Amino acid sequence: MKIAVIGGGVAGLAAAGSATGASVVLFEHSDKVGKKIYITGKGRCNFTNVCDAETFLTNVVTNAPFLRSALSKLSPDDAVALLERNGCKTKTERGRRAFPQSDKASDVTKALLRYAQSNGADIRLDSILTDIAPDNNGFTVKYSGGREFFDRVIICTGGLSYPQTGSDGSAHALIEKLGHKIVAPVPSLVALDIKERMPAAEGLTLKNIALSADGIKPIFGDLMVTDSGISGPVVLTLSAYAARREKPYTVWLDFKPAMSEDELDARILRDFSQRLNKQFKNSLDELLPKSIIRYIINRSGIAESRQVNSITKEERRALARLLKKFPLTVIGGEGFERAVVTCGGVDVKQVNPKTMESRIVRGLYFGGEVLDVDALTGGYNFHIALATGYAAGSAAAAE
Repeated sequence: MKIAVIGGGVAGLAAAGSATGASVVLFEHSDKVGKKIYITGKGRCNFTNVCDAETFLTNVVTNAPFLRSALSKLSPDDAVALLERNGCKTKTERGRRAFPQSDKASDVTKALLRYAQSNGADIRLDSILTDIAPDNNGFTVKYSGGREFFDRVIICTGGLSYPQTGSDGSAHALIEKLGHKIVAPVPSLVALDIKERMPAAEGLTLKNIALSADGIKPIFGDLMVTDSGISGPVVLTLSAYAARREKPYTVWLDFKPAMSEDELDARILRDFSQRLNKQFKNSLDELLPKSIIRYIINRSGIAESRQVNSITKEERRALARLLKKFPLTVIGGEGFERAVVTCGGVDVKQVNPKTMESRIVRGLYFGGEVLDVDALTGGYNFHIALATGYAAGSAAAAE
């Protein structure tokens, strides 16, 4: 059995390693494998989330049910064991996030490369794919170094996020040529651009807030104000759920999610009572960061020079409502150059979830970000690539 693996990222290396007993050739179009791994988790590489399958699937945004079988074949615990067996010591931190003990993503790359090579994989760098043609119960693979016949082909060419690492979507045309639908790729897990710029608050981190939108439940955590909009964990999460939402759309920021509107109104009343003769602009210092106050005041409809003792109950309650549901207009987001992951790819309806084999072309398999599956931050996307690549490689070799 001769298997071609196209793409030397996480999924490709996992596929090459798991195709036990087969003769595997891995084609990578750049000068090294695992380029995207090196920047994962800010260079630390959060490679999985050590949780049960049901918890894992609740963190998958697109096509979660498709992954159930792959997770049963390679669980988060299995991923930890795989890296440990191949020389990468690991650790688990807050939020069940697993990292290499060294905090060096390169150790994960080395372990996955060792895994692929332990199965005898022939790694061919600088090999640019030009065609995959079904041929006599197999495939002729054409690449920059020539052409070669294979019994099976596993495509693990990634999405479009961070194209400088080689994930440029260049294989999509070939996949479509083979009869498959590509769900239009869009950036996911990105910072968002907003209409209401707040230059005085640029760089401010708002802790323990909540962000929501129509059809998206409040997401709790931290948010950072940027030169063009908003970023931070809650923003990345919301961007994943809203990846295909037409812009502009409105998000609502809750500055005090731990308080009800009535409780917040009582808190504002208490602060006002201690500052009766102060101007409104000087009355919110204990409630909010100073750099954001001017923007709250501008949206409140209360003149900043008003004395606190002249603010009516109705105006105060309206202020509390504003702080619980502060509207921001999303007009754009970061592109694929900064997107953590791609939403879109090979339509999973055309792929067998148990084996990752195409339902259209026998002997053709897919793994990783090339599939229309994506998840939140926390090691989930990396593990999806591992698990689908592993499933594809083991199934192709077993065939």
